[in-house]
Amino acid sequence: MRSWLALMLVAACGSSTQAPVKPVVVDRTPHKAIVTALFKPLVDAEYASGIVVGLYDAGKTEVYGFGKGPGNQPPDASTLFEIGSVTKVFTSLLFADAIQRQEVSLETELSDLLPPGVTAPTRDKRTITLGMLATHTSGLPRLPPSLRDKENLPDPYAKYGEEALYDDLIHAQLAGTPGTSVVYSNFGAGVLGFVLGRKLGTSYAVALEGRVLQPLGLGSTFLSVPEAAKYRRTTGTNADLQPVSYWYFDALAGAAALVSDAHDMLSLIDDELDAASGSHAALRQAMHLTQQPQLDHPDGDNEGLGWEIDSAGRYWHNGQTGGFHSFVGFDTKTRRGVVILASTGAAVFDRFAELLYQAMAGETVKPPEIPTTAQLAPYVGTYSLSGENLVVSLKGKRMYITGRGAPPFRMLPLNDHEMWIEQLQSVVNFQKQGNDVVRAVFFVGNQQMFANRVETPAVGSGSGSGS
Repeated sequence: MRSWLALMLVAACGSSTQAPVKPVVVDRTPHKAIVTALFKPLVDAEYASGIVVGLYDAGKTEVYGFGKGPGNQPPDASTLFEIGSVTKVFTSLLFADAIQRQEVSLETELSDLLPPGVTAPTRDKRTITLGMLATHTSGLPRLPPSLRDKENLPDPYAKYGEEALYDDLIHAQLAGTPGTSVVYSNFGAGVLGFVLGRKLGTSYAVALEGRVLQPLGLGSTFLSVPEAAKYRRTTGTNADLQPVSYWYFDALAGAAALVSDAHDMLSLIDDELDAASGSHAALRQAMHLTQQPQLDHPDGDNEGLGWEIDSAGRYWHNGQTGGFHSFVGFDTKTRRGVVILASTGAAVFDRFAELLYQAMAGETVKPPEIPTTAQLAPYVGTYSLSGENLVVSLKGKRMYITGRGAPPFRMLPLNDHEMWIEQLQSVVNFQKQGNDVVRAVFFVGNQQMFANRVETPAVGSGSGSGS
């Protein structure tokens, strides 16, 4: 890639019998006012085409929908969304169940589950184990080598099959020594699901359905949405709220292939909290295993099997595909949980999970103030980043940044001076001297990049009709 975009990206661098579907009763709305105040402005400001929010509080649930879902009706608890990397929670639960059955262990080497002639990469004489795949400590890169240049395709994983997986394993260069550091890897999670299916004598899809989804009664969680349920499936949209393709998965299904609804995600939270309390119901011991911290980080963030664990001890995972974003989390101490499902792919929605926990705790929550176009207008103009001109513009309610060699990127306001660029995973902070905007600071990974303002728009420019 070239020009300013290149600069930014370099910086960022056994079977079980089927259980009946468990109902989750949603007949309470005590937090309707605050949830509406938090999420309806996001839809009104065109951050998302549709959002469903689920709250779990000691067995009591609430679900709220905003924007458009199937048939242009508001989405609800039964609306189906791609949940992306939340799939990793289910893949790790399948792994934990196989551990409980003594079919594999955390220390089982990946190479033991590969066919003859297929080798797993090593580094510093350290080999990859299944436990490392589940905790993102294998050293495998985020994407397989053959998919690195295909990430922005409309459906990038659809034709990635078994032979491609084997070839990429043979040729992969590890980003670190196995077991020594966390390198988040869709590749690793996909490999884990694939080899588990192979070890169990079937496929990932069959194993997941028979060992996880059916026993838990998750009747609205699918790797392949059946015809009878497709009317509940909402359309995903990009940052411009334009419809995008659904994502389909082959060999890497274990990384991000599932489609589900708020009903099933609340049911999952109920099961996880039941497991944390010591229950011996279906899969509870395996769930308890997935909740155990796996890294030597006693006072900070940690990794479970599939679950991320924050410094407050809460479990969470998010996910994103081309047109969707998801967040699922729970707190074993307060017995509360949060579900956010959006039909627009943008990570900013994760920021609202903390506010939802605070609301359930009875704390005063101040909804973010979405800046008006009048508040955003002063940022319109040209900025210089390492000699490259970047143009900030407004079109209706939406702000964009454009540089040479790249398409316009939507900027989602976080407040009246900070913006989020999804494609770059970057926060932009506009800074002033007095009343004049003088520069934009890009926070990319651990780096800051400064773009000084070099031109302001003429009166009446910098705006246009909504796209």
